[in-house]
This record gives sequence, structure tokens and C-alpha cells, in this order.
Amino acid sequence: MAELTRRNFLFGAGVAGAAMALAGVAAPERALAAEEEEEDWASRVTEEISCDILVVGGGFSGVAAAVQAGELGDKVLLIEGQSALGGNGTGVECTNAYGLHPNSGEATLGEMVRYEADAQSYTVNQQFIRDMISHAAENVQWLIDCGVQYEAVEDLDPAYLAMYKEGRYRAEFSFDYVYKGGAAGIGYFPFMKKKLAEYGVNLRLNTRAREIILGEGGTVAGVYATDTYGDTIKINAKAVIVGTGGFGEDEDRMAKLGIDLSDIRIIGTPGHYGDGVTMMIKAGGIEHGAPAFGCTNIIGSAGPWGPIWDKLCWGGPSLWVDIHGERFSDEACSTYTHNFELQNVPVRLAGGTCWAIYDAKILEAMMDGDEECAQLWADMVASGDDAYQADTLEELVDVMGVDRELFLAQVKQYNEMVAKGVDEDYGKDAQYLMAIENPPFYCALIRGALEGLYSGGVKTDRQFRVKKPGRDQAFPNLFAVGADGGMLYNNMYGIDINGSMTCHGVNSARTAAQTAHAYVTGA
Repeated sequence: MAELTRRNFLFGAGVAGAAMALAGVAAPERALAAEEEEEDWASRVTEEISCDILVVGGGFSGVAAAVQAGELGDKVLLIEGQSALGGNGTGVECTNAYGLHPNSGEATLGEMVRYEADAQSYTVNQQFIRDMISHAAENVQWLIDCGVQYEAVEDLDPAYLAMYKEGRYRAEFSFDYVYKGGAAGIGYFPFMKKKLAEYGVNLRLNTRAREIILGEGGTVAGVYATDTYGDTIKINAKAVIVGTGGFGEDEDRMAKLGIDLSDIRIIGTPGHYGDGVTMMIKAGGIEHGAPAFGCTNIIGSAGPWGPIWDKLCWGGPSLWVDIHGERFSDEACSTYTHNFELQNVPVRLAGGTCWAIYDAKILEAMMDGDEECAQLWADMVASGDDAYQADTLEELVDVMGVDRELFLAQVKQYNEMVAKGVDEDYGKDAQYLMAIENPPFYCALIRGALEGLYSGGVKTDRQFRVKKPGRDQAFPNLFAVGADGGMLYNNMYGIDINGSMTCHGVNSARTAAQTAHAYVTGA
């Protein structure tokens, strides 16, 4: 059987279906067109409404912000561009609960902050990491008080606990509370929706924010939005909290970062068009500039998280070459950091796709006796599902369409380094060096699977107010939460503190709502 992976646990036994059903996934809608970005929304208004706090985006963070604002007594409007709440948050399995979790004594706060900062080469503001972890216990307790349900720690599958302590992608710190049913779509959203109703939060689905309305003195006065009929709504608000989940489906913005969405399979729920990020930057906010993409490797139609991903997509002893036929990376690099996203970062930097090369012995070693993986692979090769077999390397070149002389020279050079036991080009650990010499030979086209951005929207201060150019300058009443304001990561999502993204999500949401409440009430 395939090794248990994070998502195998999550989406086994129909959990995925339940989460997606709750999400009420709507048909994908394209990102804002250039002509729409310059639209004169004010001239098209057919409805005008007012509120104290407007929350844009009904995913994990947006819902938390709306509940917190409602609990504080503010008049809250929550708008969501899709037909139901949830977004990618429906599939989230856990949230870090350091300080509340019974094993919290295994690490100190400072140890965790240093480890995470070191993983980002100290290119992130360590106060953000400290704020998130130090408030984890009270934030998770608040969720519990809101009715959110978690699996009892003692009842968790031992295999689930073990996978965060062992194997290629183990987490250094795992103090997570796992949502009931293994997904926030089951343990979080139904109960938070009840709180929205209890606090009288006005919820509008199929309502997509288009442009921020600027007020006087560097403030924000509200947002223009459109509903499912295309009508334009002017929403007057004393404070605006934006949590639209990043811009993974914004073709233009992704292209500026070197990502061609035709090379990427978008997984998760639709709606990550970058509306919030685009609006905030247009209003004068500072772009984050170093997004963590949340990409992992896939081959063919097998998709992420299954046995093909687990056994054959991570690199290891296989050889990777780019579309020209040239090797470009230490293929086993994700094992050294224990971060599955690092599978894809070298591929992304090399153009977005690559060819993985295996011979018979390498394939056998990577599959490690997994019969399910072997059968899936055989089916993929038989159907040409981005996986191919050849009797010679020369025949393999014809399949891949790369430069023949370059590729064959690369394989020869690689085999010579294997014989020496030293990777002189990229330093791959000797335990992963295996020669490409035992027929039959195989190649597989590796692409990226984008679950959603984990950071990369706009810069914020510690209260999650959107920053403006200039030192310590920020909008007093415009906030970015969740992925739209995730400044914990630069370029790569760290998973050493398990459940950190939702930990940041609820912390940013509550902090923003509390700060917005103080602004609105003058407290």
C-alpha cells in the first residue's frame, strides 16, 4: 500500500467529498480583465448599503474576522465571490495550538521562532512569527468557544501523528488541533456560520469586490462590488478587512512572476483571482513581492497526494532535466528540508516543467514495493499519461523532444559522478545517487499543482493594516488577512510549525477585527 501522506489522511473515506459539498463550489470565473480594472464603477451603482466593518472574502480568515467583529458588536457585512463560504479553507485539516496542546512543553516559543526564521534565512519579520505562535492558544480556545469542533488528541490515528515526526516531510513542531472529520469544512465552517447568524452578520454570496473607495486623510471609505447579476453595489464602510485567498488564478499577475498557468494544475476551490490584492495595491498598498506559491509536483492525471506523488514526484534518485535536456537541480533537495513544496521550487525556477528520468532499478527503489503505485504507473505508461517507456536512452530522447546530444551528454556525466559517489554539480547526497543504465528506461513530465498562495499579497504592520510607501505608514482602516497579508513566508511556505497558515489566518483575522473595532468606535 502507498505510504500515508498528509492528504491521503485528509481526504480518505469521503472527507473530500463532504468538504467540497459544503463549499458549494461554483463554476470558475476568470480574473479581472484589464478593461474591468479601469471601469468607472461609481457611474454604474444600482444599490448602496452601509456597515461598520466590511469583510471581503469568506474563506477561513474572512469568516473568523467577521465572527470576531460581530462578537464585538459591530455592524458587519461579509461578501464572498463564490456561491458558498469556505474556499480552500474547507480542506484545511488542523491549526497550530501551541500552549494549549498537551505536548507544548516539548519546545519553547523562542526555539520555534528561531527555527522558522532560520528556515526563511531570516528574511522575514520575526515579530510576526512570534505574534502568531504566542497567540495560538487563546485563538484556538476562542474557536472552541465559538463551537468549532476538533478531534480528541488521544483519538487521532497514530499514523497521522507519526507522519509529522517521521519520513521525508516531517514537521519539526507539531502542536496541532485536528478539525472534526479531518477538515475545516466539517469541524470549522458549519459552526462559524452559526456564529455569523447569531451576531447578525449580513452575508452576501456571489458578490465580488472590484475597487476600494478612498476617503479623506488617507482612509478607506468602502468598496464597489458586483453581484451575480452584474449589478454594481456601493458599500460604505468605516473599516475594510480583505481576505480573498491570494492571486493563484490571476493569469497576468502570475505571469509577471514567471508562472505560466498552462503549466499548472489549479487544485482546491475556485475564486483566487487576486481581486483583493489588486484593489489594495491600486489603492496605494505595498506589494509583498515574495510569494510562497504552495505548489507541489504532479505527473499526468494522477494528481497530488496519492502514491504517484508520494513515490515518484519528489526527485530522490531520479534525474531531472529541463525542456532542453539539461540537469538543473539536486533532485533530492526536498528531503533535506522536509518540505514537500520544495519539490516544485527548483522545477518552477527552471521554467515550470521538467522531465524525470528513471531506469528499471531506480523505479523499483523509488516505488519501494508499493503495488498500488506500480499498477498506477503501468497504467499511465500504457496510456501515455505523461509517462513513457523506452528500451534505450536514444529512444527516450525522441519521446521527450529534448536536445539529443545535450541530454545524452548529461546522462553520461551524471553516471560518471555516480561512479565517483560525488555529485560535483549540485551536491546531491550520495545515498540518492543511482546510475541511469538499466533498461527499460522511463521518463515522466513533471508539472506543478497549485493549491493556493500562502503569502504574497500586500505588506502589513503587526495589526495587519495595509502598509503604504514610507516608514511605518499604513492605512488606519484597511486590513489584509490570511494569504492576502501572509508575511510569514518569503518564496516558500514553511511547514516545520504544523498548522501555521491557519494559525496565522485566525490570528490575523482576530487582530484585524479588534483593531478595526477600536478604530470604528474610537476606543
